[in-house]
Amino acid sequence: MTDHKKLIRLIRDLSVPLEPEPVRLTGIWEDLASRRPARGEFKAMLFDLYGTLFISAAGDIAAAPGEGGLGIRKDTEAAAVFFRKRVEQIHTEEKNRGNPWPEVAAEEIWADYPGPIPRAWGRPGTLDSRELALRYELALNPVYPMPRCLELIRTLTGRGMVLGIISNAQFFSPLLFSAFFGASPVELGFDAGLLIYSFENREAKPSPRLFIQARSVLAQRGIAPEETLYIGNDMRKDIVPASAAGFKTALFAGDRRSLRLREEDPACAGCKPDLVLRDLQSLIRTR
Repeated sequence: MTDHKKLIRLIRDLSVPLEPEPVRLTGIWEDLASRRPARGEFKAMLFDLYGTLFISAAGDIAAAPGEGGLGIRKDTEAAAVFFRKRVEQIHTEEKNRGNPWPEVAAEEIWADYPGPIPRAWGRPGTLDSRELALRYELALNPVYPMPRCLELIRTLTGRGMVLGIISNAQFFSPLLFSAFFGASPVELGFDAGLLIYSFENREAKPSPRLFIQARSVLAQRGIAPEETLYIGNDMRKDIVPASAAGFKTALFAGDRRSLRLREEDPACAGCKPDLVLRDLQSLIRTR
């Protein structure tokens, strides 16, 4: 099994700097972007990963089929087709069993990959399923920290803010912090009980259970839902379920590639975030 150190090196070696693409907000979204959180308004902040703390070229984790993504290179086409078909098959099976928001474990899928291995990824027989999963993700979905992400984390922890993550993710997703910042989420100050990833729960956002789990942990910390701000870039996957759990919400609108307003989605009808953020620094610049 490929160890974490090698996977972290792969992320560093195969990642290139990315910049967020500008977003033009209009109407209610522009009005909400003019508000700033008040100092002391929140005791906890919970974040999405892809498209929020980290720039995502695909706009989301690539393990989620049908959500944008980059063009598939010819030498990775067979691998991508295999993976996406298997994900869709598992999703269908799980939904038939009564799980409306199933999540896969990417490394389990790649353990059954018959090949061929894309030449750029390595020689057949030299890659295990974890490295295959990571190389696929990095090929289709390059990522890089949002501007001043580390500064945000350090500032908030310095203020005593309780920090957590609720995100669609795979086993390699938490390693992004070590790859780019040299420390794990817990070492950076995130609450270990509030690191809620879809792959560990086998349920993906917008599953209400992930947000209810966070609410329960926060209650143990003496923090009420209305004292908690959840920040994410997708109205349906982030803002709707976070609002339903009683959290205050902020829609991150800092990158055109990942912003999901979903204005025509009936699941989002009548739901608006409490804040719209043009950048992460907005969380530090309190009024």
